Amino acid sequence: MRMRMNTLPQKFFGRDNFCSLFGHRFIITKKVNEHFNEYECSACHLKVTNDPKGHKIIMTSRLKDINETLFYLNLKRQFLSHFYFQKKE
Repeated sequence: MRMRMNTLPQKFFGRDNFCSLFGHRFIITKKVNEHFNEYECSACHLKVTNDPKGHKIIMTSRLKDINETLFYLNLKRQFLSHFYFQKKE
């Protein structure tokens, strides 16, 4: 017979109510570039991203497309600067 460590009822302490009581616990899932990141809440799996002012906003399909485009433009810029525009010593 296993003892339950959680003394609160399962319905009260579910994923839905945890974030409303204690706030979201965001972790970085993708670093788009030096200014933008994608985050996901480890409790409720809410996905958010940064806006231009640095505030977190809920991820939409439009914002996901914008972040993917910024990510690939950043990769292209890094690739070109690494191989084609090296400083001569």
